[in-house]
Amino acid sequence: APHKLGTWDGVFLPVMLSIWGILVFVRMGYFLSQVGIMGTIGSFVGGYLITTMTTLSISAISTNGTVKGGGPYYMLSRSLGPEFGGSIGLMFYAGTLLAGVLNDVAFVEPLLNNFGSTIGDITHTFPEGKWWCVLYNSILLIFCTVVCLTGAQVFAKASTVLSTPIIAATAMILASFAFRAPFVNEEKAIHYTGWSMDTFKENLWPDLSPISEGRPSETLGTVLGVLFPACVGIMAGASMSSALRKPSKSIPKGTLWAVLITFILYLTIAISLGSTTRRSTLRDNFNVLQEINLVPLIVPIGAITTSVTSTLSGVLSSASILQAIAKDDLFAFLKPLKKTDRNDNPVRSIVITYAISQLALFAGDINAVAPYTTMFNLIMFGFVNLACLVLKLAASVNFRPTFHYFKAWTAFLGAAGCFGVMIFVDPISALISTAVVVVLFLYVHYTCPPKAWGDVTQSLIYHQCRKYMLRLDLRKDHVKFWRPQILLLVHNPRSSFHLIRFCNALKKGGLYVIGHVIKGSFYELLPELKQQEAAWMRLIDVARVKAFLNLAIDKSEDAGARSIVFGAGLGGMRPNIVVMGFLKLDQRRESDPERTFDGSLEDHGDSIDDVLLPTDNIQLNTPISPVAYLRIIEDVLLMGKAVGIAYGFSKLGLTMPALHDPTPPHPHSSLAWPLPKTDMMDCSGQQQKKYIDLWPIQIGTATTTSDSGQRAYLTNFDSYVMVLQLGTVLHLVPYWSHRYKLRVMCFVEDQSDVEEETRRVAKLLRDLRVMAELHVHYLRGAGISAYDEAVVSGTSTS
Repeated sequence: APHKLGTWDGVFLPVMLSIWGILVFVRMGYFLSQVGIMGTIGSFVGGYLITTMTTLSISAISTNGTVKGGGPYYMLSRSLGPEFGGSIGLMFYAGTLLAGVLNDVAFVEPLLNNFGSTIGDITHTFPEGKWWCVLYNSILLIFCTVVCLTGAQVFAKASTVLSTPIIAATAMILASFAFRAPFVNEEKAIHYTGWSMDTFKENLWPDLSPISEGRPSETLGTVLGVLFPACVGIMAGASMSSALRKPSKSIPKGTLWAVLITFILYLTIAISLGSTTRRSTLRDNFNVLQEINLVPLIVPIGAITTSVTSTLSGVLSSASILQAIAKDDLFAFLKPLKKTDRNDNPVRSIVITYAISQLALFAGDINAVAPYTTMFNLIMFGFVNLACLVLKLAASVNFRPTFHYFKAWTAFLGAAGCFGVMIFVDPISALISTAVVVVLFLYVHYTCPPKAWGDVTQSLIYHQCRKYMLRLDLRKDHVKFWRPQILLLVHNPRSSFHLIRFCNALKKGGLYVIGHVIKGSFYELLPELKQQEAAWMRLIDVARVKAFLNLAIDKSEDAGARSIVFGAGLGGMRPNIVVMGFLKLDQRRESDPERTFDGSLEDHGDSIDDVLLPTDNIQLNTPISPVAYLRIIEDVLLMGKAVGIAYGFSKLGLTMPALHDPTPPHPHSSLAWPLPKTDMMDCSGQQQKKYIDLWPIQIGTATTTSDSGQRAYLTNFDSYVMVLQLGTVLHLVPYWSHRYKLRVMCFVEDQSDVEEETRRVAKLLRDLRVMAELHVHYLRGAGISAYDEAVVSGTSTS
């Protein structure tokens, strides 16, 4: 097994060297000349506040379970789910890669300032020019790639060796502030005053100006965009989690110590340089730390070494993240990067990272690369904090980090700071970066198969559902906000398939529960219930309905149905309508043990007789008896719920779902009501409108006549209006509204009542805003044989 790394060589040194990048050597004068001592200190405090809050969140996640390869990506994907993990992981890969590119690009400045053929202070060795700079950057990138290809252990040893000149250069910078005598060098525009209160006051406040002729003046946002990469690098240790002996112990300890030490060093150098060097020098000579040093040569050596170590860290860390994403099969185009060598080194990912970095080198300017590095890292930091905040707010019982300094407010402060700085630095880039995250999120959401990682959104949804279910009080229910909440009792899913889909359209955002009774002994049929539950859930996916499932085991259908009605729903969300199929005394199921569901519904017109369903192999009960059927209706009415009896829905002409896709829909996808293959056409080829007929209960019956001759009515208004409401709700569904018209069918006994009934119902429809055709029919004398025989003849006979 490969040798594992500890806290010092696996976390502290990589994080320290990643944070302590080349910007401190080549851009500290730029920061002070533009925003002054106060602005520089404020920027570092703000940047390190975000960094520290994110470090606390990283420490919390890394001590809350196993941390494997990929570090921050692994943390996010296993906490927030594959969508967030994959999209933010790729953004962090880009940010880590660009951080390495930034240090590689900056490598040229100290190199040519000291060894350039024209401007070199020490020797005139290396040719200058844009393409020469690209060549030098490429040579360094190739060198770092070769080192990374040899493995994490060689990288750790290289980091240890290369840290020596960086530490020496930093120590000599601090010593120069203490012991260097004041001097002036007009040729290089150097005015070093030593420790001076006048110099301190001169450099105290911001003085934004262009850094060169022809360029606009700098802003606080542009300066912060260049400065913030000096605060990042905290993920370098977490990114190497697969190479650590004890990731949960090493990551918090090593990262926090590196953050603290670099923060103190940054503030010390900023205050020292601002108190000893004139502003004109800071603005005109970015190489000022070398010019005022007691040993000038050590500064470019430290700067070049810093570039090498940070580029090494950028290449290896980003390659590890990319390989971890590829291993999880979130993006199909990353599958070739899953393989590693025998020492588990991500060779292919390193090669791809090298190729992308090589293309990015053509930017050739620190100030051009730094803002994008800032943006990608801020997105990563923001979502790490957001992940921890959501885990904390969702009160997830399994979120129990052993790192106790993390709190919900630290995560909120870190997340808010990240997104706020993004907008402050560059609103356009912030929107573009966020849009990229959204696109990647949607890609994973719709193309990636489900992962058994656990998803914090489920915990959050549960928390919010419980909260609002408690607030949904039936005592505050009002008829104005009534909506159908349907419980559909199903005996045979094959014959009720169209009815299942029809009730889905009828619910209009309300509760929809599919109930089924398994008849027999509870202990004998419990295994059958578990099998049926999986089959019914599969059927719900295939039918593309948004329904809950409620199965019950009982010795009789009516007792089982009573249990389902009592148990369906929760709190204020309970069914108010129970729908049942029409009783068929000759109902039988044709069993065929050879039929199995293959996951698809083929094109079989309006019939499903030859379509294989997931529930074809479940054990069905014998047909329900008329007595049990009537008992169910009686029980439901006694419970104060409406009853709907469905007839003829097996012949309802709806197209089968998934005609072109053999797999069931994604559980989170939004699907419209499926369209029919053919519609009724008239002789001219135009689609004919069909009707949804509503036959409400008669609005009233005449009982007495007043002195003025007006009739008095006893009404059953609730049932009447509910029929109209259900028809209106159904007509709101696009499928039904495009192909059907509402038609209200009323009847009266005598022809003389037709006009008055038409007027009354028409007014009611207007008041209820029901757009429907109205037809009022009379019964007496209309030649309706059933009425004449049952009512007229029966009355005369009595």
